[in-house]
Amino acid sequence: MKLPLASCLLLFLATAASAATDWSRFRGPNGSGVAQTTGLPDRMSPETTVWKVELGKGWSSPVLWQDKVVVTAETGPGKRAVIMLNAKDGSEVWRFEENFTEHKKHNFNSFASSSPFIDAERIYINWCTGNTIQALALDHNGKLLWRNDHVADYIHEHGTGISPVVVDGVMIVRSEFDWQRDGKVYTEDPVQQAWKACIVGLDAKTGKQVWKTELPNCLNTFSTPVVHKRADGKNEVICTNNASGVMGIDPATGKKNWQHNPGYNQRSLGSGVLDGDRYFCTFGTGGGVKEFAALDVSGAEPKPVPFEFSKGLPYVPSPLVMDGLLYLLGDGGILKVVDFKSGKQLYEERVNGSAGSSKFFSSPVAGDGKFFAGSQQGDLIVIKAGDKFEQLSATKLDAPINASPAIGEGRLYVRTEKSLWCLGGKANPVP
Repeated sequence: MKLPLASCLLLFLATAASAATDWSRFRGPNGSGVAQTTGLPDRMSPETTVWKVELGKGWSSPVLWQDKVVVTAETGPGKRAVIMLNAKDGSEVWRFEENFTEHKKHNFNSFASSSPFIDAERIYINWCTGNTIQALALDHNGKLLWRNDHVADYIHEHGTGISPVVVDGVMIVRSEFDWQRDGKVYTEDPVQQAWKACIVGLDAKTGKQVWKTELPNCLNTFSTPVVHKRADGKNEVICTNNASGVMGIDPATGKKNWQHNPGYNQRSLGSGVLDGDRYFCTFGTGGGVKEFAALDVSGAEPKPVPFEFSKGLPYVPSPLVMDGLLYLLGDGGILKVVDFKSGKQLYEERVNGSAGSSKFFSSPVAGDGKFFAGSQQGDLIVIKAGDKFEQLSATKLDAPINASPAIGEGRLYVRTEKSLWCLGGKANPVP
């Protein structure tokens, strides 16, 4: 049966709108942090607050699918959940809650720090148990479809926070760590020497292992991969850690297509960003000198490209590229903007919150000509995008912001330590 021309046109427009505001994974379209939309607010006010709901603790970022929002949270002592909300009014649609055993982690971390990945069929989650990585998939009604309770061994005193990605029917799960006991770092655990860092590919339909790629143990990694389409049309997953550097991995087999490893010494926390065939990521420590990789990945082997920087690069916040400009928001509140083609720095300015200087763990996002950053002091800060610095607003919310916001059609979803806020025009459509 043929659809009328008008129906076909409406279907095309709906599909195009959904694709333009896709935010189905950590930091939206391929982890870029950038949405193609309009109508986003330049400041928060009662007029731009559509709804607000309380959530349990968690640093995971919200993801969107049509008119639904999905997020993970700690919901009580030894309990955590996947929660689906109605994007129109914030009402709860369902929650999938389970018990877990609390384990050692960094005070800044949570037991719900990994963001979900959602597609038309399933919602994918990976958790840490303290000594293993788990993975599970739910359908859109919150029903458990499968779970893999032991994807890989994992142990680190900071806990984990890497979010999954799904590509070509394979769920990519990372378990990369070093061994720390009594303040000492080991390349091998003195007790469990068989435990190795690895990246695992699971069948997205069943959760069964498709492949497992063992890697040298490394400093604990938190960066979420991006997907690169090669010149031959095949996808590859770009992953980073300090011991292996930057790797292009075949999602079907787990084999490395290429590797760039000049000898990084610092941790991969902030996720890398891909713009066309150019990839950029940073490495760092809590107070040390930061390192970076700027690579042309268009060929069979990556080629480093020159970039000019003054000292100081982001450690936790991920970089962002929009309209040919690279935005680098440092943990201490210094924003650098760089021409992404030439590598030339255009400006370097301090971002201030409502009460002065701010610090950042949340990765920034952007859309509608605006750059949005959430601070540890609980401010939502809006900056005009472009090659000249102009801060538009800084508004205090109800708690620190460590999760990265999500962007829908004309709406911004900001998660604080306590709540999820929906900001934008109240008449705007939902994703």
